[in-house]
Parts: sequence; C-alpha cells; structure tokens
Amino acid sequence: MQKFFAVILMLSLSLNAYFLFKINTNKTAPQSSLSGKSKHLNEPNITNFGRSDTDKKFSQEHLDERVRKAEDAVLQQQAINALIAPQAMSVDELFTLLQTLQSRQKYADLKLPLREYLKLYPNDYKAWLIEADFILHTEPLSSAIVFYYDLLEKMLPEEEENKVTRIIQLNTSKAIQQLSRDTAWDLLATFIEPLLQIDPLNRRYIMGLAKAYGKQGQVTLMENALAALPYDDPRAQQLRNSIYSPTAADIADEVQNDVTETASLSKRKVPVLGNGQQFFVRTKIDSYSQLLLIDTGASTTAISNRVFIKLPESDKEFVGRFTVQTAGGNIEAPLFKLTAITLGDITINNVSVIVLPDESFSGTFQGLLGMNVLKNFDFRFDPEKQKMTLFER
Repeated sequence: MQKFFAVILMLSLSLNAYFLFKINTNKTAPQSSLSGKSKHLNEPNITNFGRSDTDKKFSQEHLDERVRKAEDAVLQQQAINALIAPQAMSVDELFTLLQTLQSRQKYADLKLPLREYLKLYPNDYKAWLIEADFILHTEPLSSAIVFYYDLLEKMLPEEEENKVTRIIQLNTSKAIQQLSRDTAWDLLATFIEPLLQIDPLNRRYIMGLAKAYGKQGQVTLMENALAALPYDDPRAQQLRNSIYSPTAADIADEVQNDVTETASLSKRKVPVLGNGQQFFVRTKIDSYSQLLLIDTGASTTAISNRVFIKLPESDKEFVGRFTVQTAGGNIEAPLFKLTAITLGDITINNVSVIVLPDESFSGTFQGLLGMNVLKNFDFRFDPEKQKMTLFER
C-alpha cells in the first residue's frame, strides 16, 4: 500500500512540474518575441547607414564645389575691379589679390592685374617673383628659366636670390632628367639651347645638349657643344663612345629585337586594336580607361585635356611647357609626369605626357601613345592578318 501511494505521489509531482513548466513557457514566449522585435527595431540598418554616408559625402563635395565656384567668381570680380581701377585699392589689397590668384593657380585672371600692378610699382621684387611664376606656368619652360636668370641680375635680397637659384636648379634638373628618361631628345635640345647661351659653362647644360644632339645623329653639333669642355673630360669621352661605338647594352638590345619572333611567346603581351591602317591600345591612367593611338613618330605620349582634368592632383607633376609638333603645326603645351600608365597587365611608372587641346583628337581616341612608352615593348606585325601585337621587353 505504501508503494502504491508513493507512486501516486510521484505522478502528481511530475504532472505539477509539467504544467508549471508550460505556464512559464507561455508567459516568457511573448516577451521573447517582443524582445526580438525590439532588438530588430533597434539594430542599425547597415545599408541605409552606408547610403547615408555616401549621400553626406556627395552633399559635402557638392557644397565644396559650390563654395569654390563662388570664391572663384569673387576673385574674378576682384581681378576685374583691379584692372578697371587699380588705384582705388591699397597696395596691400592689390598685392594680396595677386598672391591669392597665384596660390589658386588662376593664371588667366592673374595676367592683367599683375601687369597693372607692375606699372604702378615696377620695382617691387615680390611682384617680380609672382611674374616669374606666372611665366613658368604659361610660357615655354626655357623662357621662364631665362626670366629667372634675368632676376639674378637685379637687386634682390640674398634670401630671394638664393630662392631664385634653387628654382632654376630644380626646374632645369627635373626637365633634363625627365626628357632624357623619355628619350625626347628633340624637346631636350630645344629646351637647353637658349639656356646654354646665358650660362655657357654650365656642365649640366653642356652634357645634356651634347647628348640630345648625339642621340639624334647630329654629331657635329654634339662636338660643338662638347668643345666647351677639355677634350679628355671623362664624361665627354664616355658620351662620344656611346654615340660612335655600340655598347654592350646596345648590342644586347639589337639581339633581343632580332629574336623577338621566337622569344615573344614567353613574354607578356598587350592587346592591340586596329584595321591595318591605325592601331590602338586600351590604357588605364589612374582608374580611367583610355583608347590611345599608337604613334611611333611621337617622342612623347599625349592625352587630351578632357582626360587630364579627371586625374587627381596627386598623380600628376608639372614639368613645364614645351613647343611640340602636331598634325596642325607647332603649339605650346604643358608636359606633366604621371605616376603610372597601364597597358594590359603591364604598368610603367613615371611617364611623361603632353596635354593637348581636345580638338587635337578625334572621337575614337583620346591621345597618342609615344615612344617614351612604346620603347618598353617589341612590335610584332602579321601582314596577312593586318594585326599588330606588343610584347614586353
């Protein structure tokens, strides 16, 4: 009997525990569901949050652009006022305007106010320096360097004289180095010729001009330039040897060109588009894809201004303005050094480009691929298929 009551008691306790568990579960379930909903409602919407950031960034960029345009409009109006009545402004106000236009690189707006200022204050050496910077960015580089040399003949404070000397050295060295790297010997010769007349004993000018002449096969002009140095000058003799006698590097390069047909199978190649008359390469400059026409007659690669203005400032460095030959004749154009240009899977660093007006190119391509880039490739042309391929050297 005791066992019977014990069993009944155990069953009763078990049933009570079961019903108690069910009651608690039913009470907490709605809370759990509500808690889940509440959590879901309070969670940040990542997609909306990201879109909001993008919208904010776009709005900020749009606002910054509007502010810049408004500031430019104010500067332009101030430049007009300075031109109409320069004497109505104080010396400090007028000079501050010139400095602002210079720092913002508004050279088109700077030209006339600067001219009027120099009429009123022709002996202001600080204005001379602004004028020199204006010429540096608007006229051929050789003309700008000549102007800086002229400043050294004037009465400048020692600090400013040292500054001008550094500007001359920096810009001439950068141009000679970049044009030599590009093998743009015609541009290099044109650049150095007027400088050597002013500074005839400058070794950098002598060697740079002699090399430019020699690489173009103008050995008489090369020797005329080298005549300013002792005949046994080591660097002069080294240059003569490289021009008159092929070096090991030249021979190796010729052998490489001879075996291109067989060796090219193991090299990376660049796809070339064309119809047998003109050939194009799809290039990438920064993140922008551009179609450039292969032009073996161009020493330097050229791109349109429309392409150039899209590139970030950090990827381009101003070298100077040069006189270049185009299909429409000789024009002055700025030369910039770009961080890199990519053809297929091949990236070439520190590439010079001439920036030409948009109307210089047709609608099918946005520039010319010159020998400063093409020298890194071997050409292979199939006359039957009228197809060209570029292989990495």
